[in-house]
Amino acid sequence: MFEPQSFTIQEIVGQKPDGIGGLIDDWGFFKVVSGYLDLLTGTDESALQNASVEDSTHILVIPDYTEGITNDMRVVDSSKRWYEVTYSDDPVGVHHHNELYLKFGGVLDE
Repeated sequence: MFEPQSFTIQEIVGQKPDGIGGLIDDWGFFKVVSGYLDLLTGTDESALQNASVEDSTHILVIPDYTEGITNDMRVVDSSKRWYEVTYSDDPVGVHHHNELYLKFGGVLDE
């Protein structure tokens, strides 16, 4: 079996100036997790599912259940690609593993 990859989960810790008079979200560290990232449908086309995940492009499966991940967070991989969490699932509510539905957001420049 393939080894899981490391991902950083980030949460909004406030807002900071964007340099042109507005504000942008300021992201901070929440937790590092190991898991498996895959395209949701095997293509980059959206699949019809339900309203909370229909815009998702990827899914991250975290084999070791991690408490506290919410839809207001994002995931960053080792190549600095970031993904918005569109739905954080605890399948069947048994705290066995996490399934995070994600939407690709871009690449961090920092």
